[in-house]
Amino acid sequence: MKRNPFAAFGVLTLLLSPFTLPIEFIRSSTRSPMFLPPSRVLLLALVLIGFGLIFRRKWAALYFSLPLFAYGISEAFSSIEHVTFPLNVLVMLHGLSFTLPLMITIRVWKDLTWGTRFF
Repeated sequence: MKRNPFAAFGVLTLLLSPFTLPIEFIRSSTRSPMFLPPSRVLLLALVLIGFGLIFRRKWAALYFSLPLFAYGISEAFSSIEHVTFPLNVLVMLHGLSFTLPLMITIRVWKDLTWGTRFF
């Protein structure tokens, strides 16, 4: 495999990361400038992971694929009880689609690097 899946994951992460900020944190300026709300910390982490995926870093691939895998498996198993039969198959497939980044990470693990001293 080439670099394309991880570059695509990185660009997608960078494009979708601003949507994690709620509107009230964007407009709120009453807080101290030294205080970072959790949503901004999440945004900074997502931007860092996005650039790490673009540059094919192992740590970014793990931070990206393992939470998606855990969320996908939990969504697939919880849909068995909470959704009626014909539709739960679709929800299970949707949950299992979140396991694909981990499969790609395992497959191209040799081509990834841990990074240099600073990034």
